[in-house]
Amino acid sequence: MIQPTSLDAYQNLKIGPRQRIIFLAFWKYGAVTNLEISTWEKIPINQVTPRTNELVKLGFIVESHKRKCSVSGRIAIAWRVQHG
Repeated sequence: MIQPTSLDAYQNLKIGPRQRIIFLAFWKYGAVTNLEISTWEKIPINQVTPRTNELVKLGFIVESHKRKCSVSGRIAIAWRVQHG
């Protein structure tokens, strides 16, 4: 369940519609790789990676850890929403 304060913060984000879709996917899944978002949300990887990079620069997404991607089987960065 999303806390009311988190929902308020989300609604006040000043990001574009494509960034918002990717941000919500990270919020939904937690610490995940770009390829996992791409696969699970059926969004082309070339639309996920640039939005992730933009969200990182804006401070909304941060690196969580490196782990084996469940899609590719390779070591990849898992990203997560920056809380706080």
